[in-house]
This record gives sequence, C-alpha cells and structure tokens, in this order.
Amino acid sequence: MFPRRARLSHSHFPAALSGRRLSSAHFSVVVPTAARGYAVVVPKKVARLSSQRHRMKRVVLAALRMLPLPPALIVFPRASALQMNFTDLSAELSGLLSKIRH
Repeated sequence: MFPRRARLSHSHFPAALSGRRLSSAHFSVVVPTAARGYAVVVPKKVARLSSQRHRMKRVVLAALRMLPLPPALIVFPRASALQMNFTDLSAELSGLLSKIRH
C-alpha cells in the first residue's frame, strides 16, 4: 500500500479519469493532469471474488513501488493479469510507464 497521502482521494477520482490513457495486453493506465495520487482499480467484472481483487491490488502496488512513478496514476488491470507472475507483471507495467515519460 501507498501511504494515505499518496493515494488518490475519492473526491478527486472523477476529475482524475480525464487524462492521458495508455494500454497494454493486461493493463489500462490513466495519467491524470489535474490530480495527484495513485490508485489501482480492480472491478468485479475482472475478478468476482473480493480476495482475488485485493490480491491483484497488492501485487500491482508492490510492482509500482519498485518503479519511478509520475505524480498521478490510475491502473486498471484486465482479467488476464490475474494469471501473470510478478516479474512479467512488473516488466509490463515498467514498459507502460516508460511510454509516459516520452
């Protein structure tokens, strides 16, 4: 988990959805221009069980902690990301974030 100050607040979330969007085979990423903070959103459509959703959030957040991040980021994992191992997941997120900087 990121500290509470680093998370994207609920009140800023709707405005944060308008920003630069990038996607890969297993992830969709929004880089907000107006808000600051981080969020990982795993809807029930992706993982029906809450334990699967929370596990996916923890794994994605652990991968993000190792990467240089922009000031704000929202990550939407797809259902196929549930079967990925940590190294592949981390490499794909790194590739997506490298596109942001260019």
